[in-house]
Amino acid sequence: MHVIDVHFERLSMIPVASALGEIGVYVLWDALAKARPTYVGEGNILKRLVEHVERFALPLDGYVAPLDAPTRQRAKADAEIVEALLIEVADRTDRRPSVNVAAGKLRGLDAIFRLHGTLRVNVRMYDPLVAPRGARRLAGTKQIVLRDFANGAALLDHDWQLRRRIK
Repeated sequence: MHVIDVHFERLSMIPVASALGEIGVYVLWDALAKARPTYVGEGNILKRLVEHVERFALPLDGYVAPLDAPTRQRAKADAEIVEALLIEVADRTDRRPSVNVAAGKLRGLDAIFRLHGTLRVNVRMYDPLVAPRGARRLAGTKQIVLRDFANGAALLDHDWQLRRRIK
């Protein structure tokens, strides 16, 4: 099993110096977002956040997770996978980000499935699919598990429930 550990911190709590050059995943909630994130993204965190400032309603809030991987190439591949899986979980639980158009890239899955057959993403610290204004640290870990089958199909399991509707 290939495991990707993702520690989401509040965007407001990340010192700029510690994010310099870091590859990871981020979930943005702009001033208009209430129950769904605005955008889920990946890449060089600071560079990407600067690119988004003019696209979204300020102030921006959200979560950032730099990925700890042995190489930048592995961090980039893992970030792409986590981004795609978070978008899929958000879609399945009525939290689809309002701005994401593409489903995300899963290029790195072929090699993972060839070697391990199963991928598990451990989400820790904060749940990025919960609005930051109501954020509480996770007591444990939320998981996304993707299993490959010989016929080319995949099974996705996750620990999120369907979003409660606000009346």
